Amino acid sequence: MLLSWLTFVNVKTTEAARRTALATAPIERLAAAEDTTLWVAGGRQTKGALPVDTPTFEGAVYSSRGRGYAAYNEDGAGLYADEKGAVYASAFDQAGGLGGQVRGAASGLAAKVAFQAFKDIASGEFAMVGDRLDAAVTEAHEALVARGEGEVTTAVLLVARDDRATIVNSGDSAAIHFDRSGEVRSMTDKHEAQSPFGVGCLVHAVGLTPEGPGLDTYEWRLNEGDWIVLGSDGLLDAGLELRTIGATLAEARSAEVGVNRLARMVLRRMTLLQGKPDNLTIVAVRVRT
Repeated sequence: MLLSWLTFVNVKTTEAARRTALATAPIERLAAAEDTTLWVAGGRQTKGALPVDTPTFEGAVYSSRGRGYAAYNEDGAGLYADEKGAVYASAFDQAGGLGGQVRGAASGLAAKVAFQAFKDIASGEFAMVGDRLDAAVTEAHEALVARGEGEVTTAVLLVARDDRATIVNSGDSAAIHFDRSGEVRSMTDKHEAQSPFGVGCLVHAVGLTPEGPGLDTYEWRLNEGDWIVLGSDGLLDAGLELRTIGATLAEARSAEVGVNRLARMVLRRMTLLQGKPDNLTIVAVRVRT
């Protein structure tokens, strides 16, 4: 059984899927989140990293059910570009065992709300990017609470434009900022506390408590060659040091290659029980040089 699992660690996107991703229309022209393969939510998953390419940024998104965890993907993700070359990214991790009758419904709902916020920003309807992202996470939170099914998801949203990145985070997923050499520059706070049993417990998340998602907003300055990585805890709890994640990306010739390499490393660790079995979502954006 172990050997059969190992054969699936070769993460690779088909050429047809790559072409489809690269040919995706700017977000302003997309009618719905589901109109693009770069919206990976509601149970969807990818075989390898799907790329986005603009004159200013390149990026890639990977999301799958992982190894040894479940037969479905409860994570969600999105990656889009607009007509001016800005990039929009998101990652979501639905908390298993905390309610909900449909696996991945909570992360899928949040991913749709994030898509609409990104589209509004790209269309110029909101000058204050952070305010629109905050409103999107709050909207998703209120929708999940109103459903009354106990559904919870993390959410980390990114808008990268020119030399500025705006990030909103709720839960224990995270955004990590690396410089071109792979050194950590910044990281979002994880909203979790350690239980007496040594297990991380969510303190804030989307849908967790009626009071609100307890989100944080960040503004990071970007330099040429910088990377921002969004990851669910499938990546964050895999036992990889941050410097290993940064070095893997810094050595890659593209975001697509870097994300595929990271995914292979994490899936192999899950298979060998060196990392926590889980769904896995990785989104990486690099500033072109």
